[in-house]
Amino acid sequence: MRTVVRTVGLIIPIVLLTACSIIAPPYSPAVDNIQSLKSAPTAHAKIGAFESHADIKNRYPVPLRANLMKSPVGDSFGAYLADAMTKELLLAGKLSAQSDVEINATLLENDVDVGLATGAARLSARFIVMRAGTVRYDQVKSAHTQWDSAFAAMIAVPKAREEYPLAVQKLLGELYADPAFIAAIQ
Repeated sequence: MRTVVRTVGLIIPIVLLTACSIIAPPYSPAVDNIQSLKSAPTAHAKIGAFESHADIKNRYPVPLRANLMKSPVGDSFGAYLADAMTKELLLAGKLSAQSDVEINATLLENDVDVGLATGAARLSARFIVMRAGTVRYDQVKSAHTQWDSAFAAMIAVPKAREEYPLAVQKLLGELYADPAFIAAIQ
């Protein structure tokens, strides 16, 4: 019995030390994304529900080797995506709480691979634009990014954390580049 207690007493601190939580960086709006939104002169929208359903491609928190990355906004990366879009719509002058156009989304894939030599992130989300209760746009957009990584976790994990907002920028850039989306928010 003493051996079991001693073994458990040794294992628990090791497990706690290896599974540290880190917070993703706050989202920084992309200039190109803001310009894409500004290209629609009559567009105005509000942010609706942004969801994130956990599964194997969309874990929360996101594992980065022995670390777990959490969103700095809300309790999911769906909330992070909503915050990112809100910031870009606001800076483009396109956010309006009184608009009858509402953007909703569901984060489908949110996978970050720290890698040994190359890190990668895969994101996909289903975006729905409603105007006065009618669906005007319903499509899935995806983004894939890569960066140089390293075997050493003390280099690879912070690099993956830094790259995450860039993957979100790319996902939103794919959405804003779709003429059907721009037409739907006008």
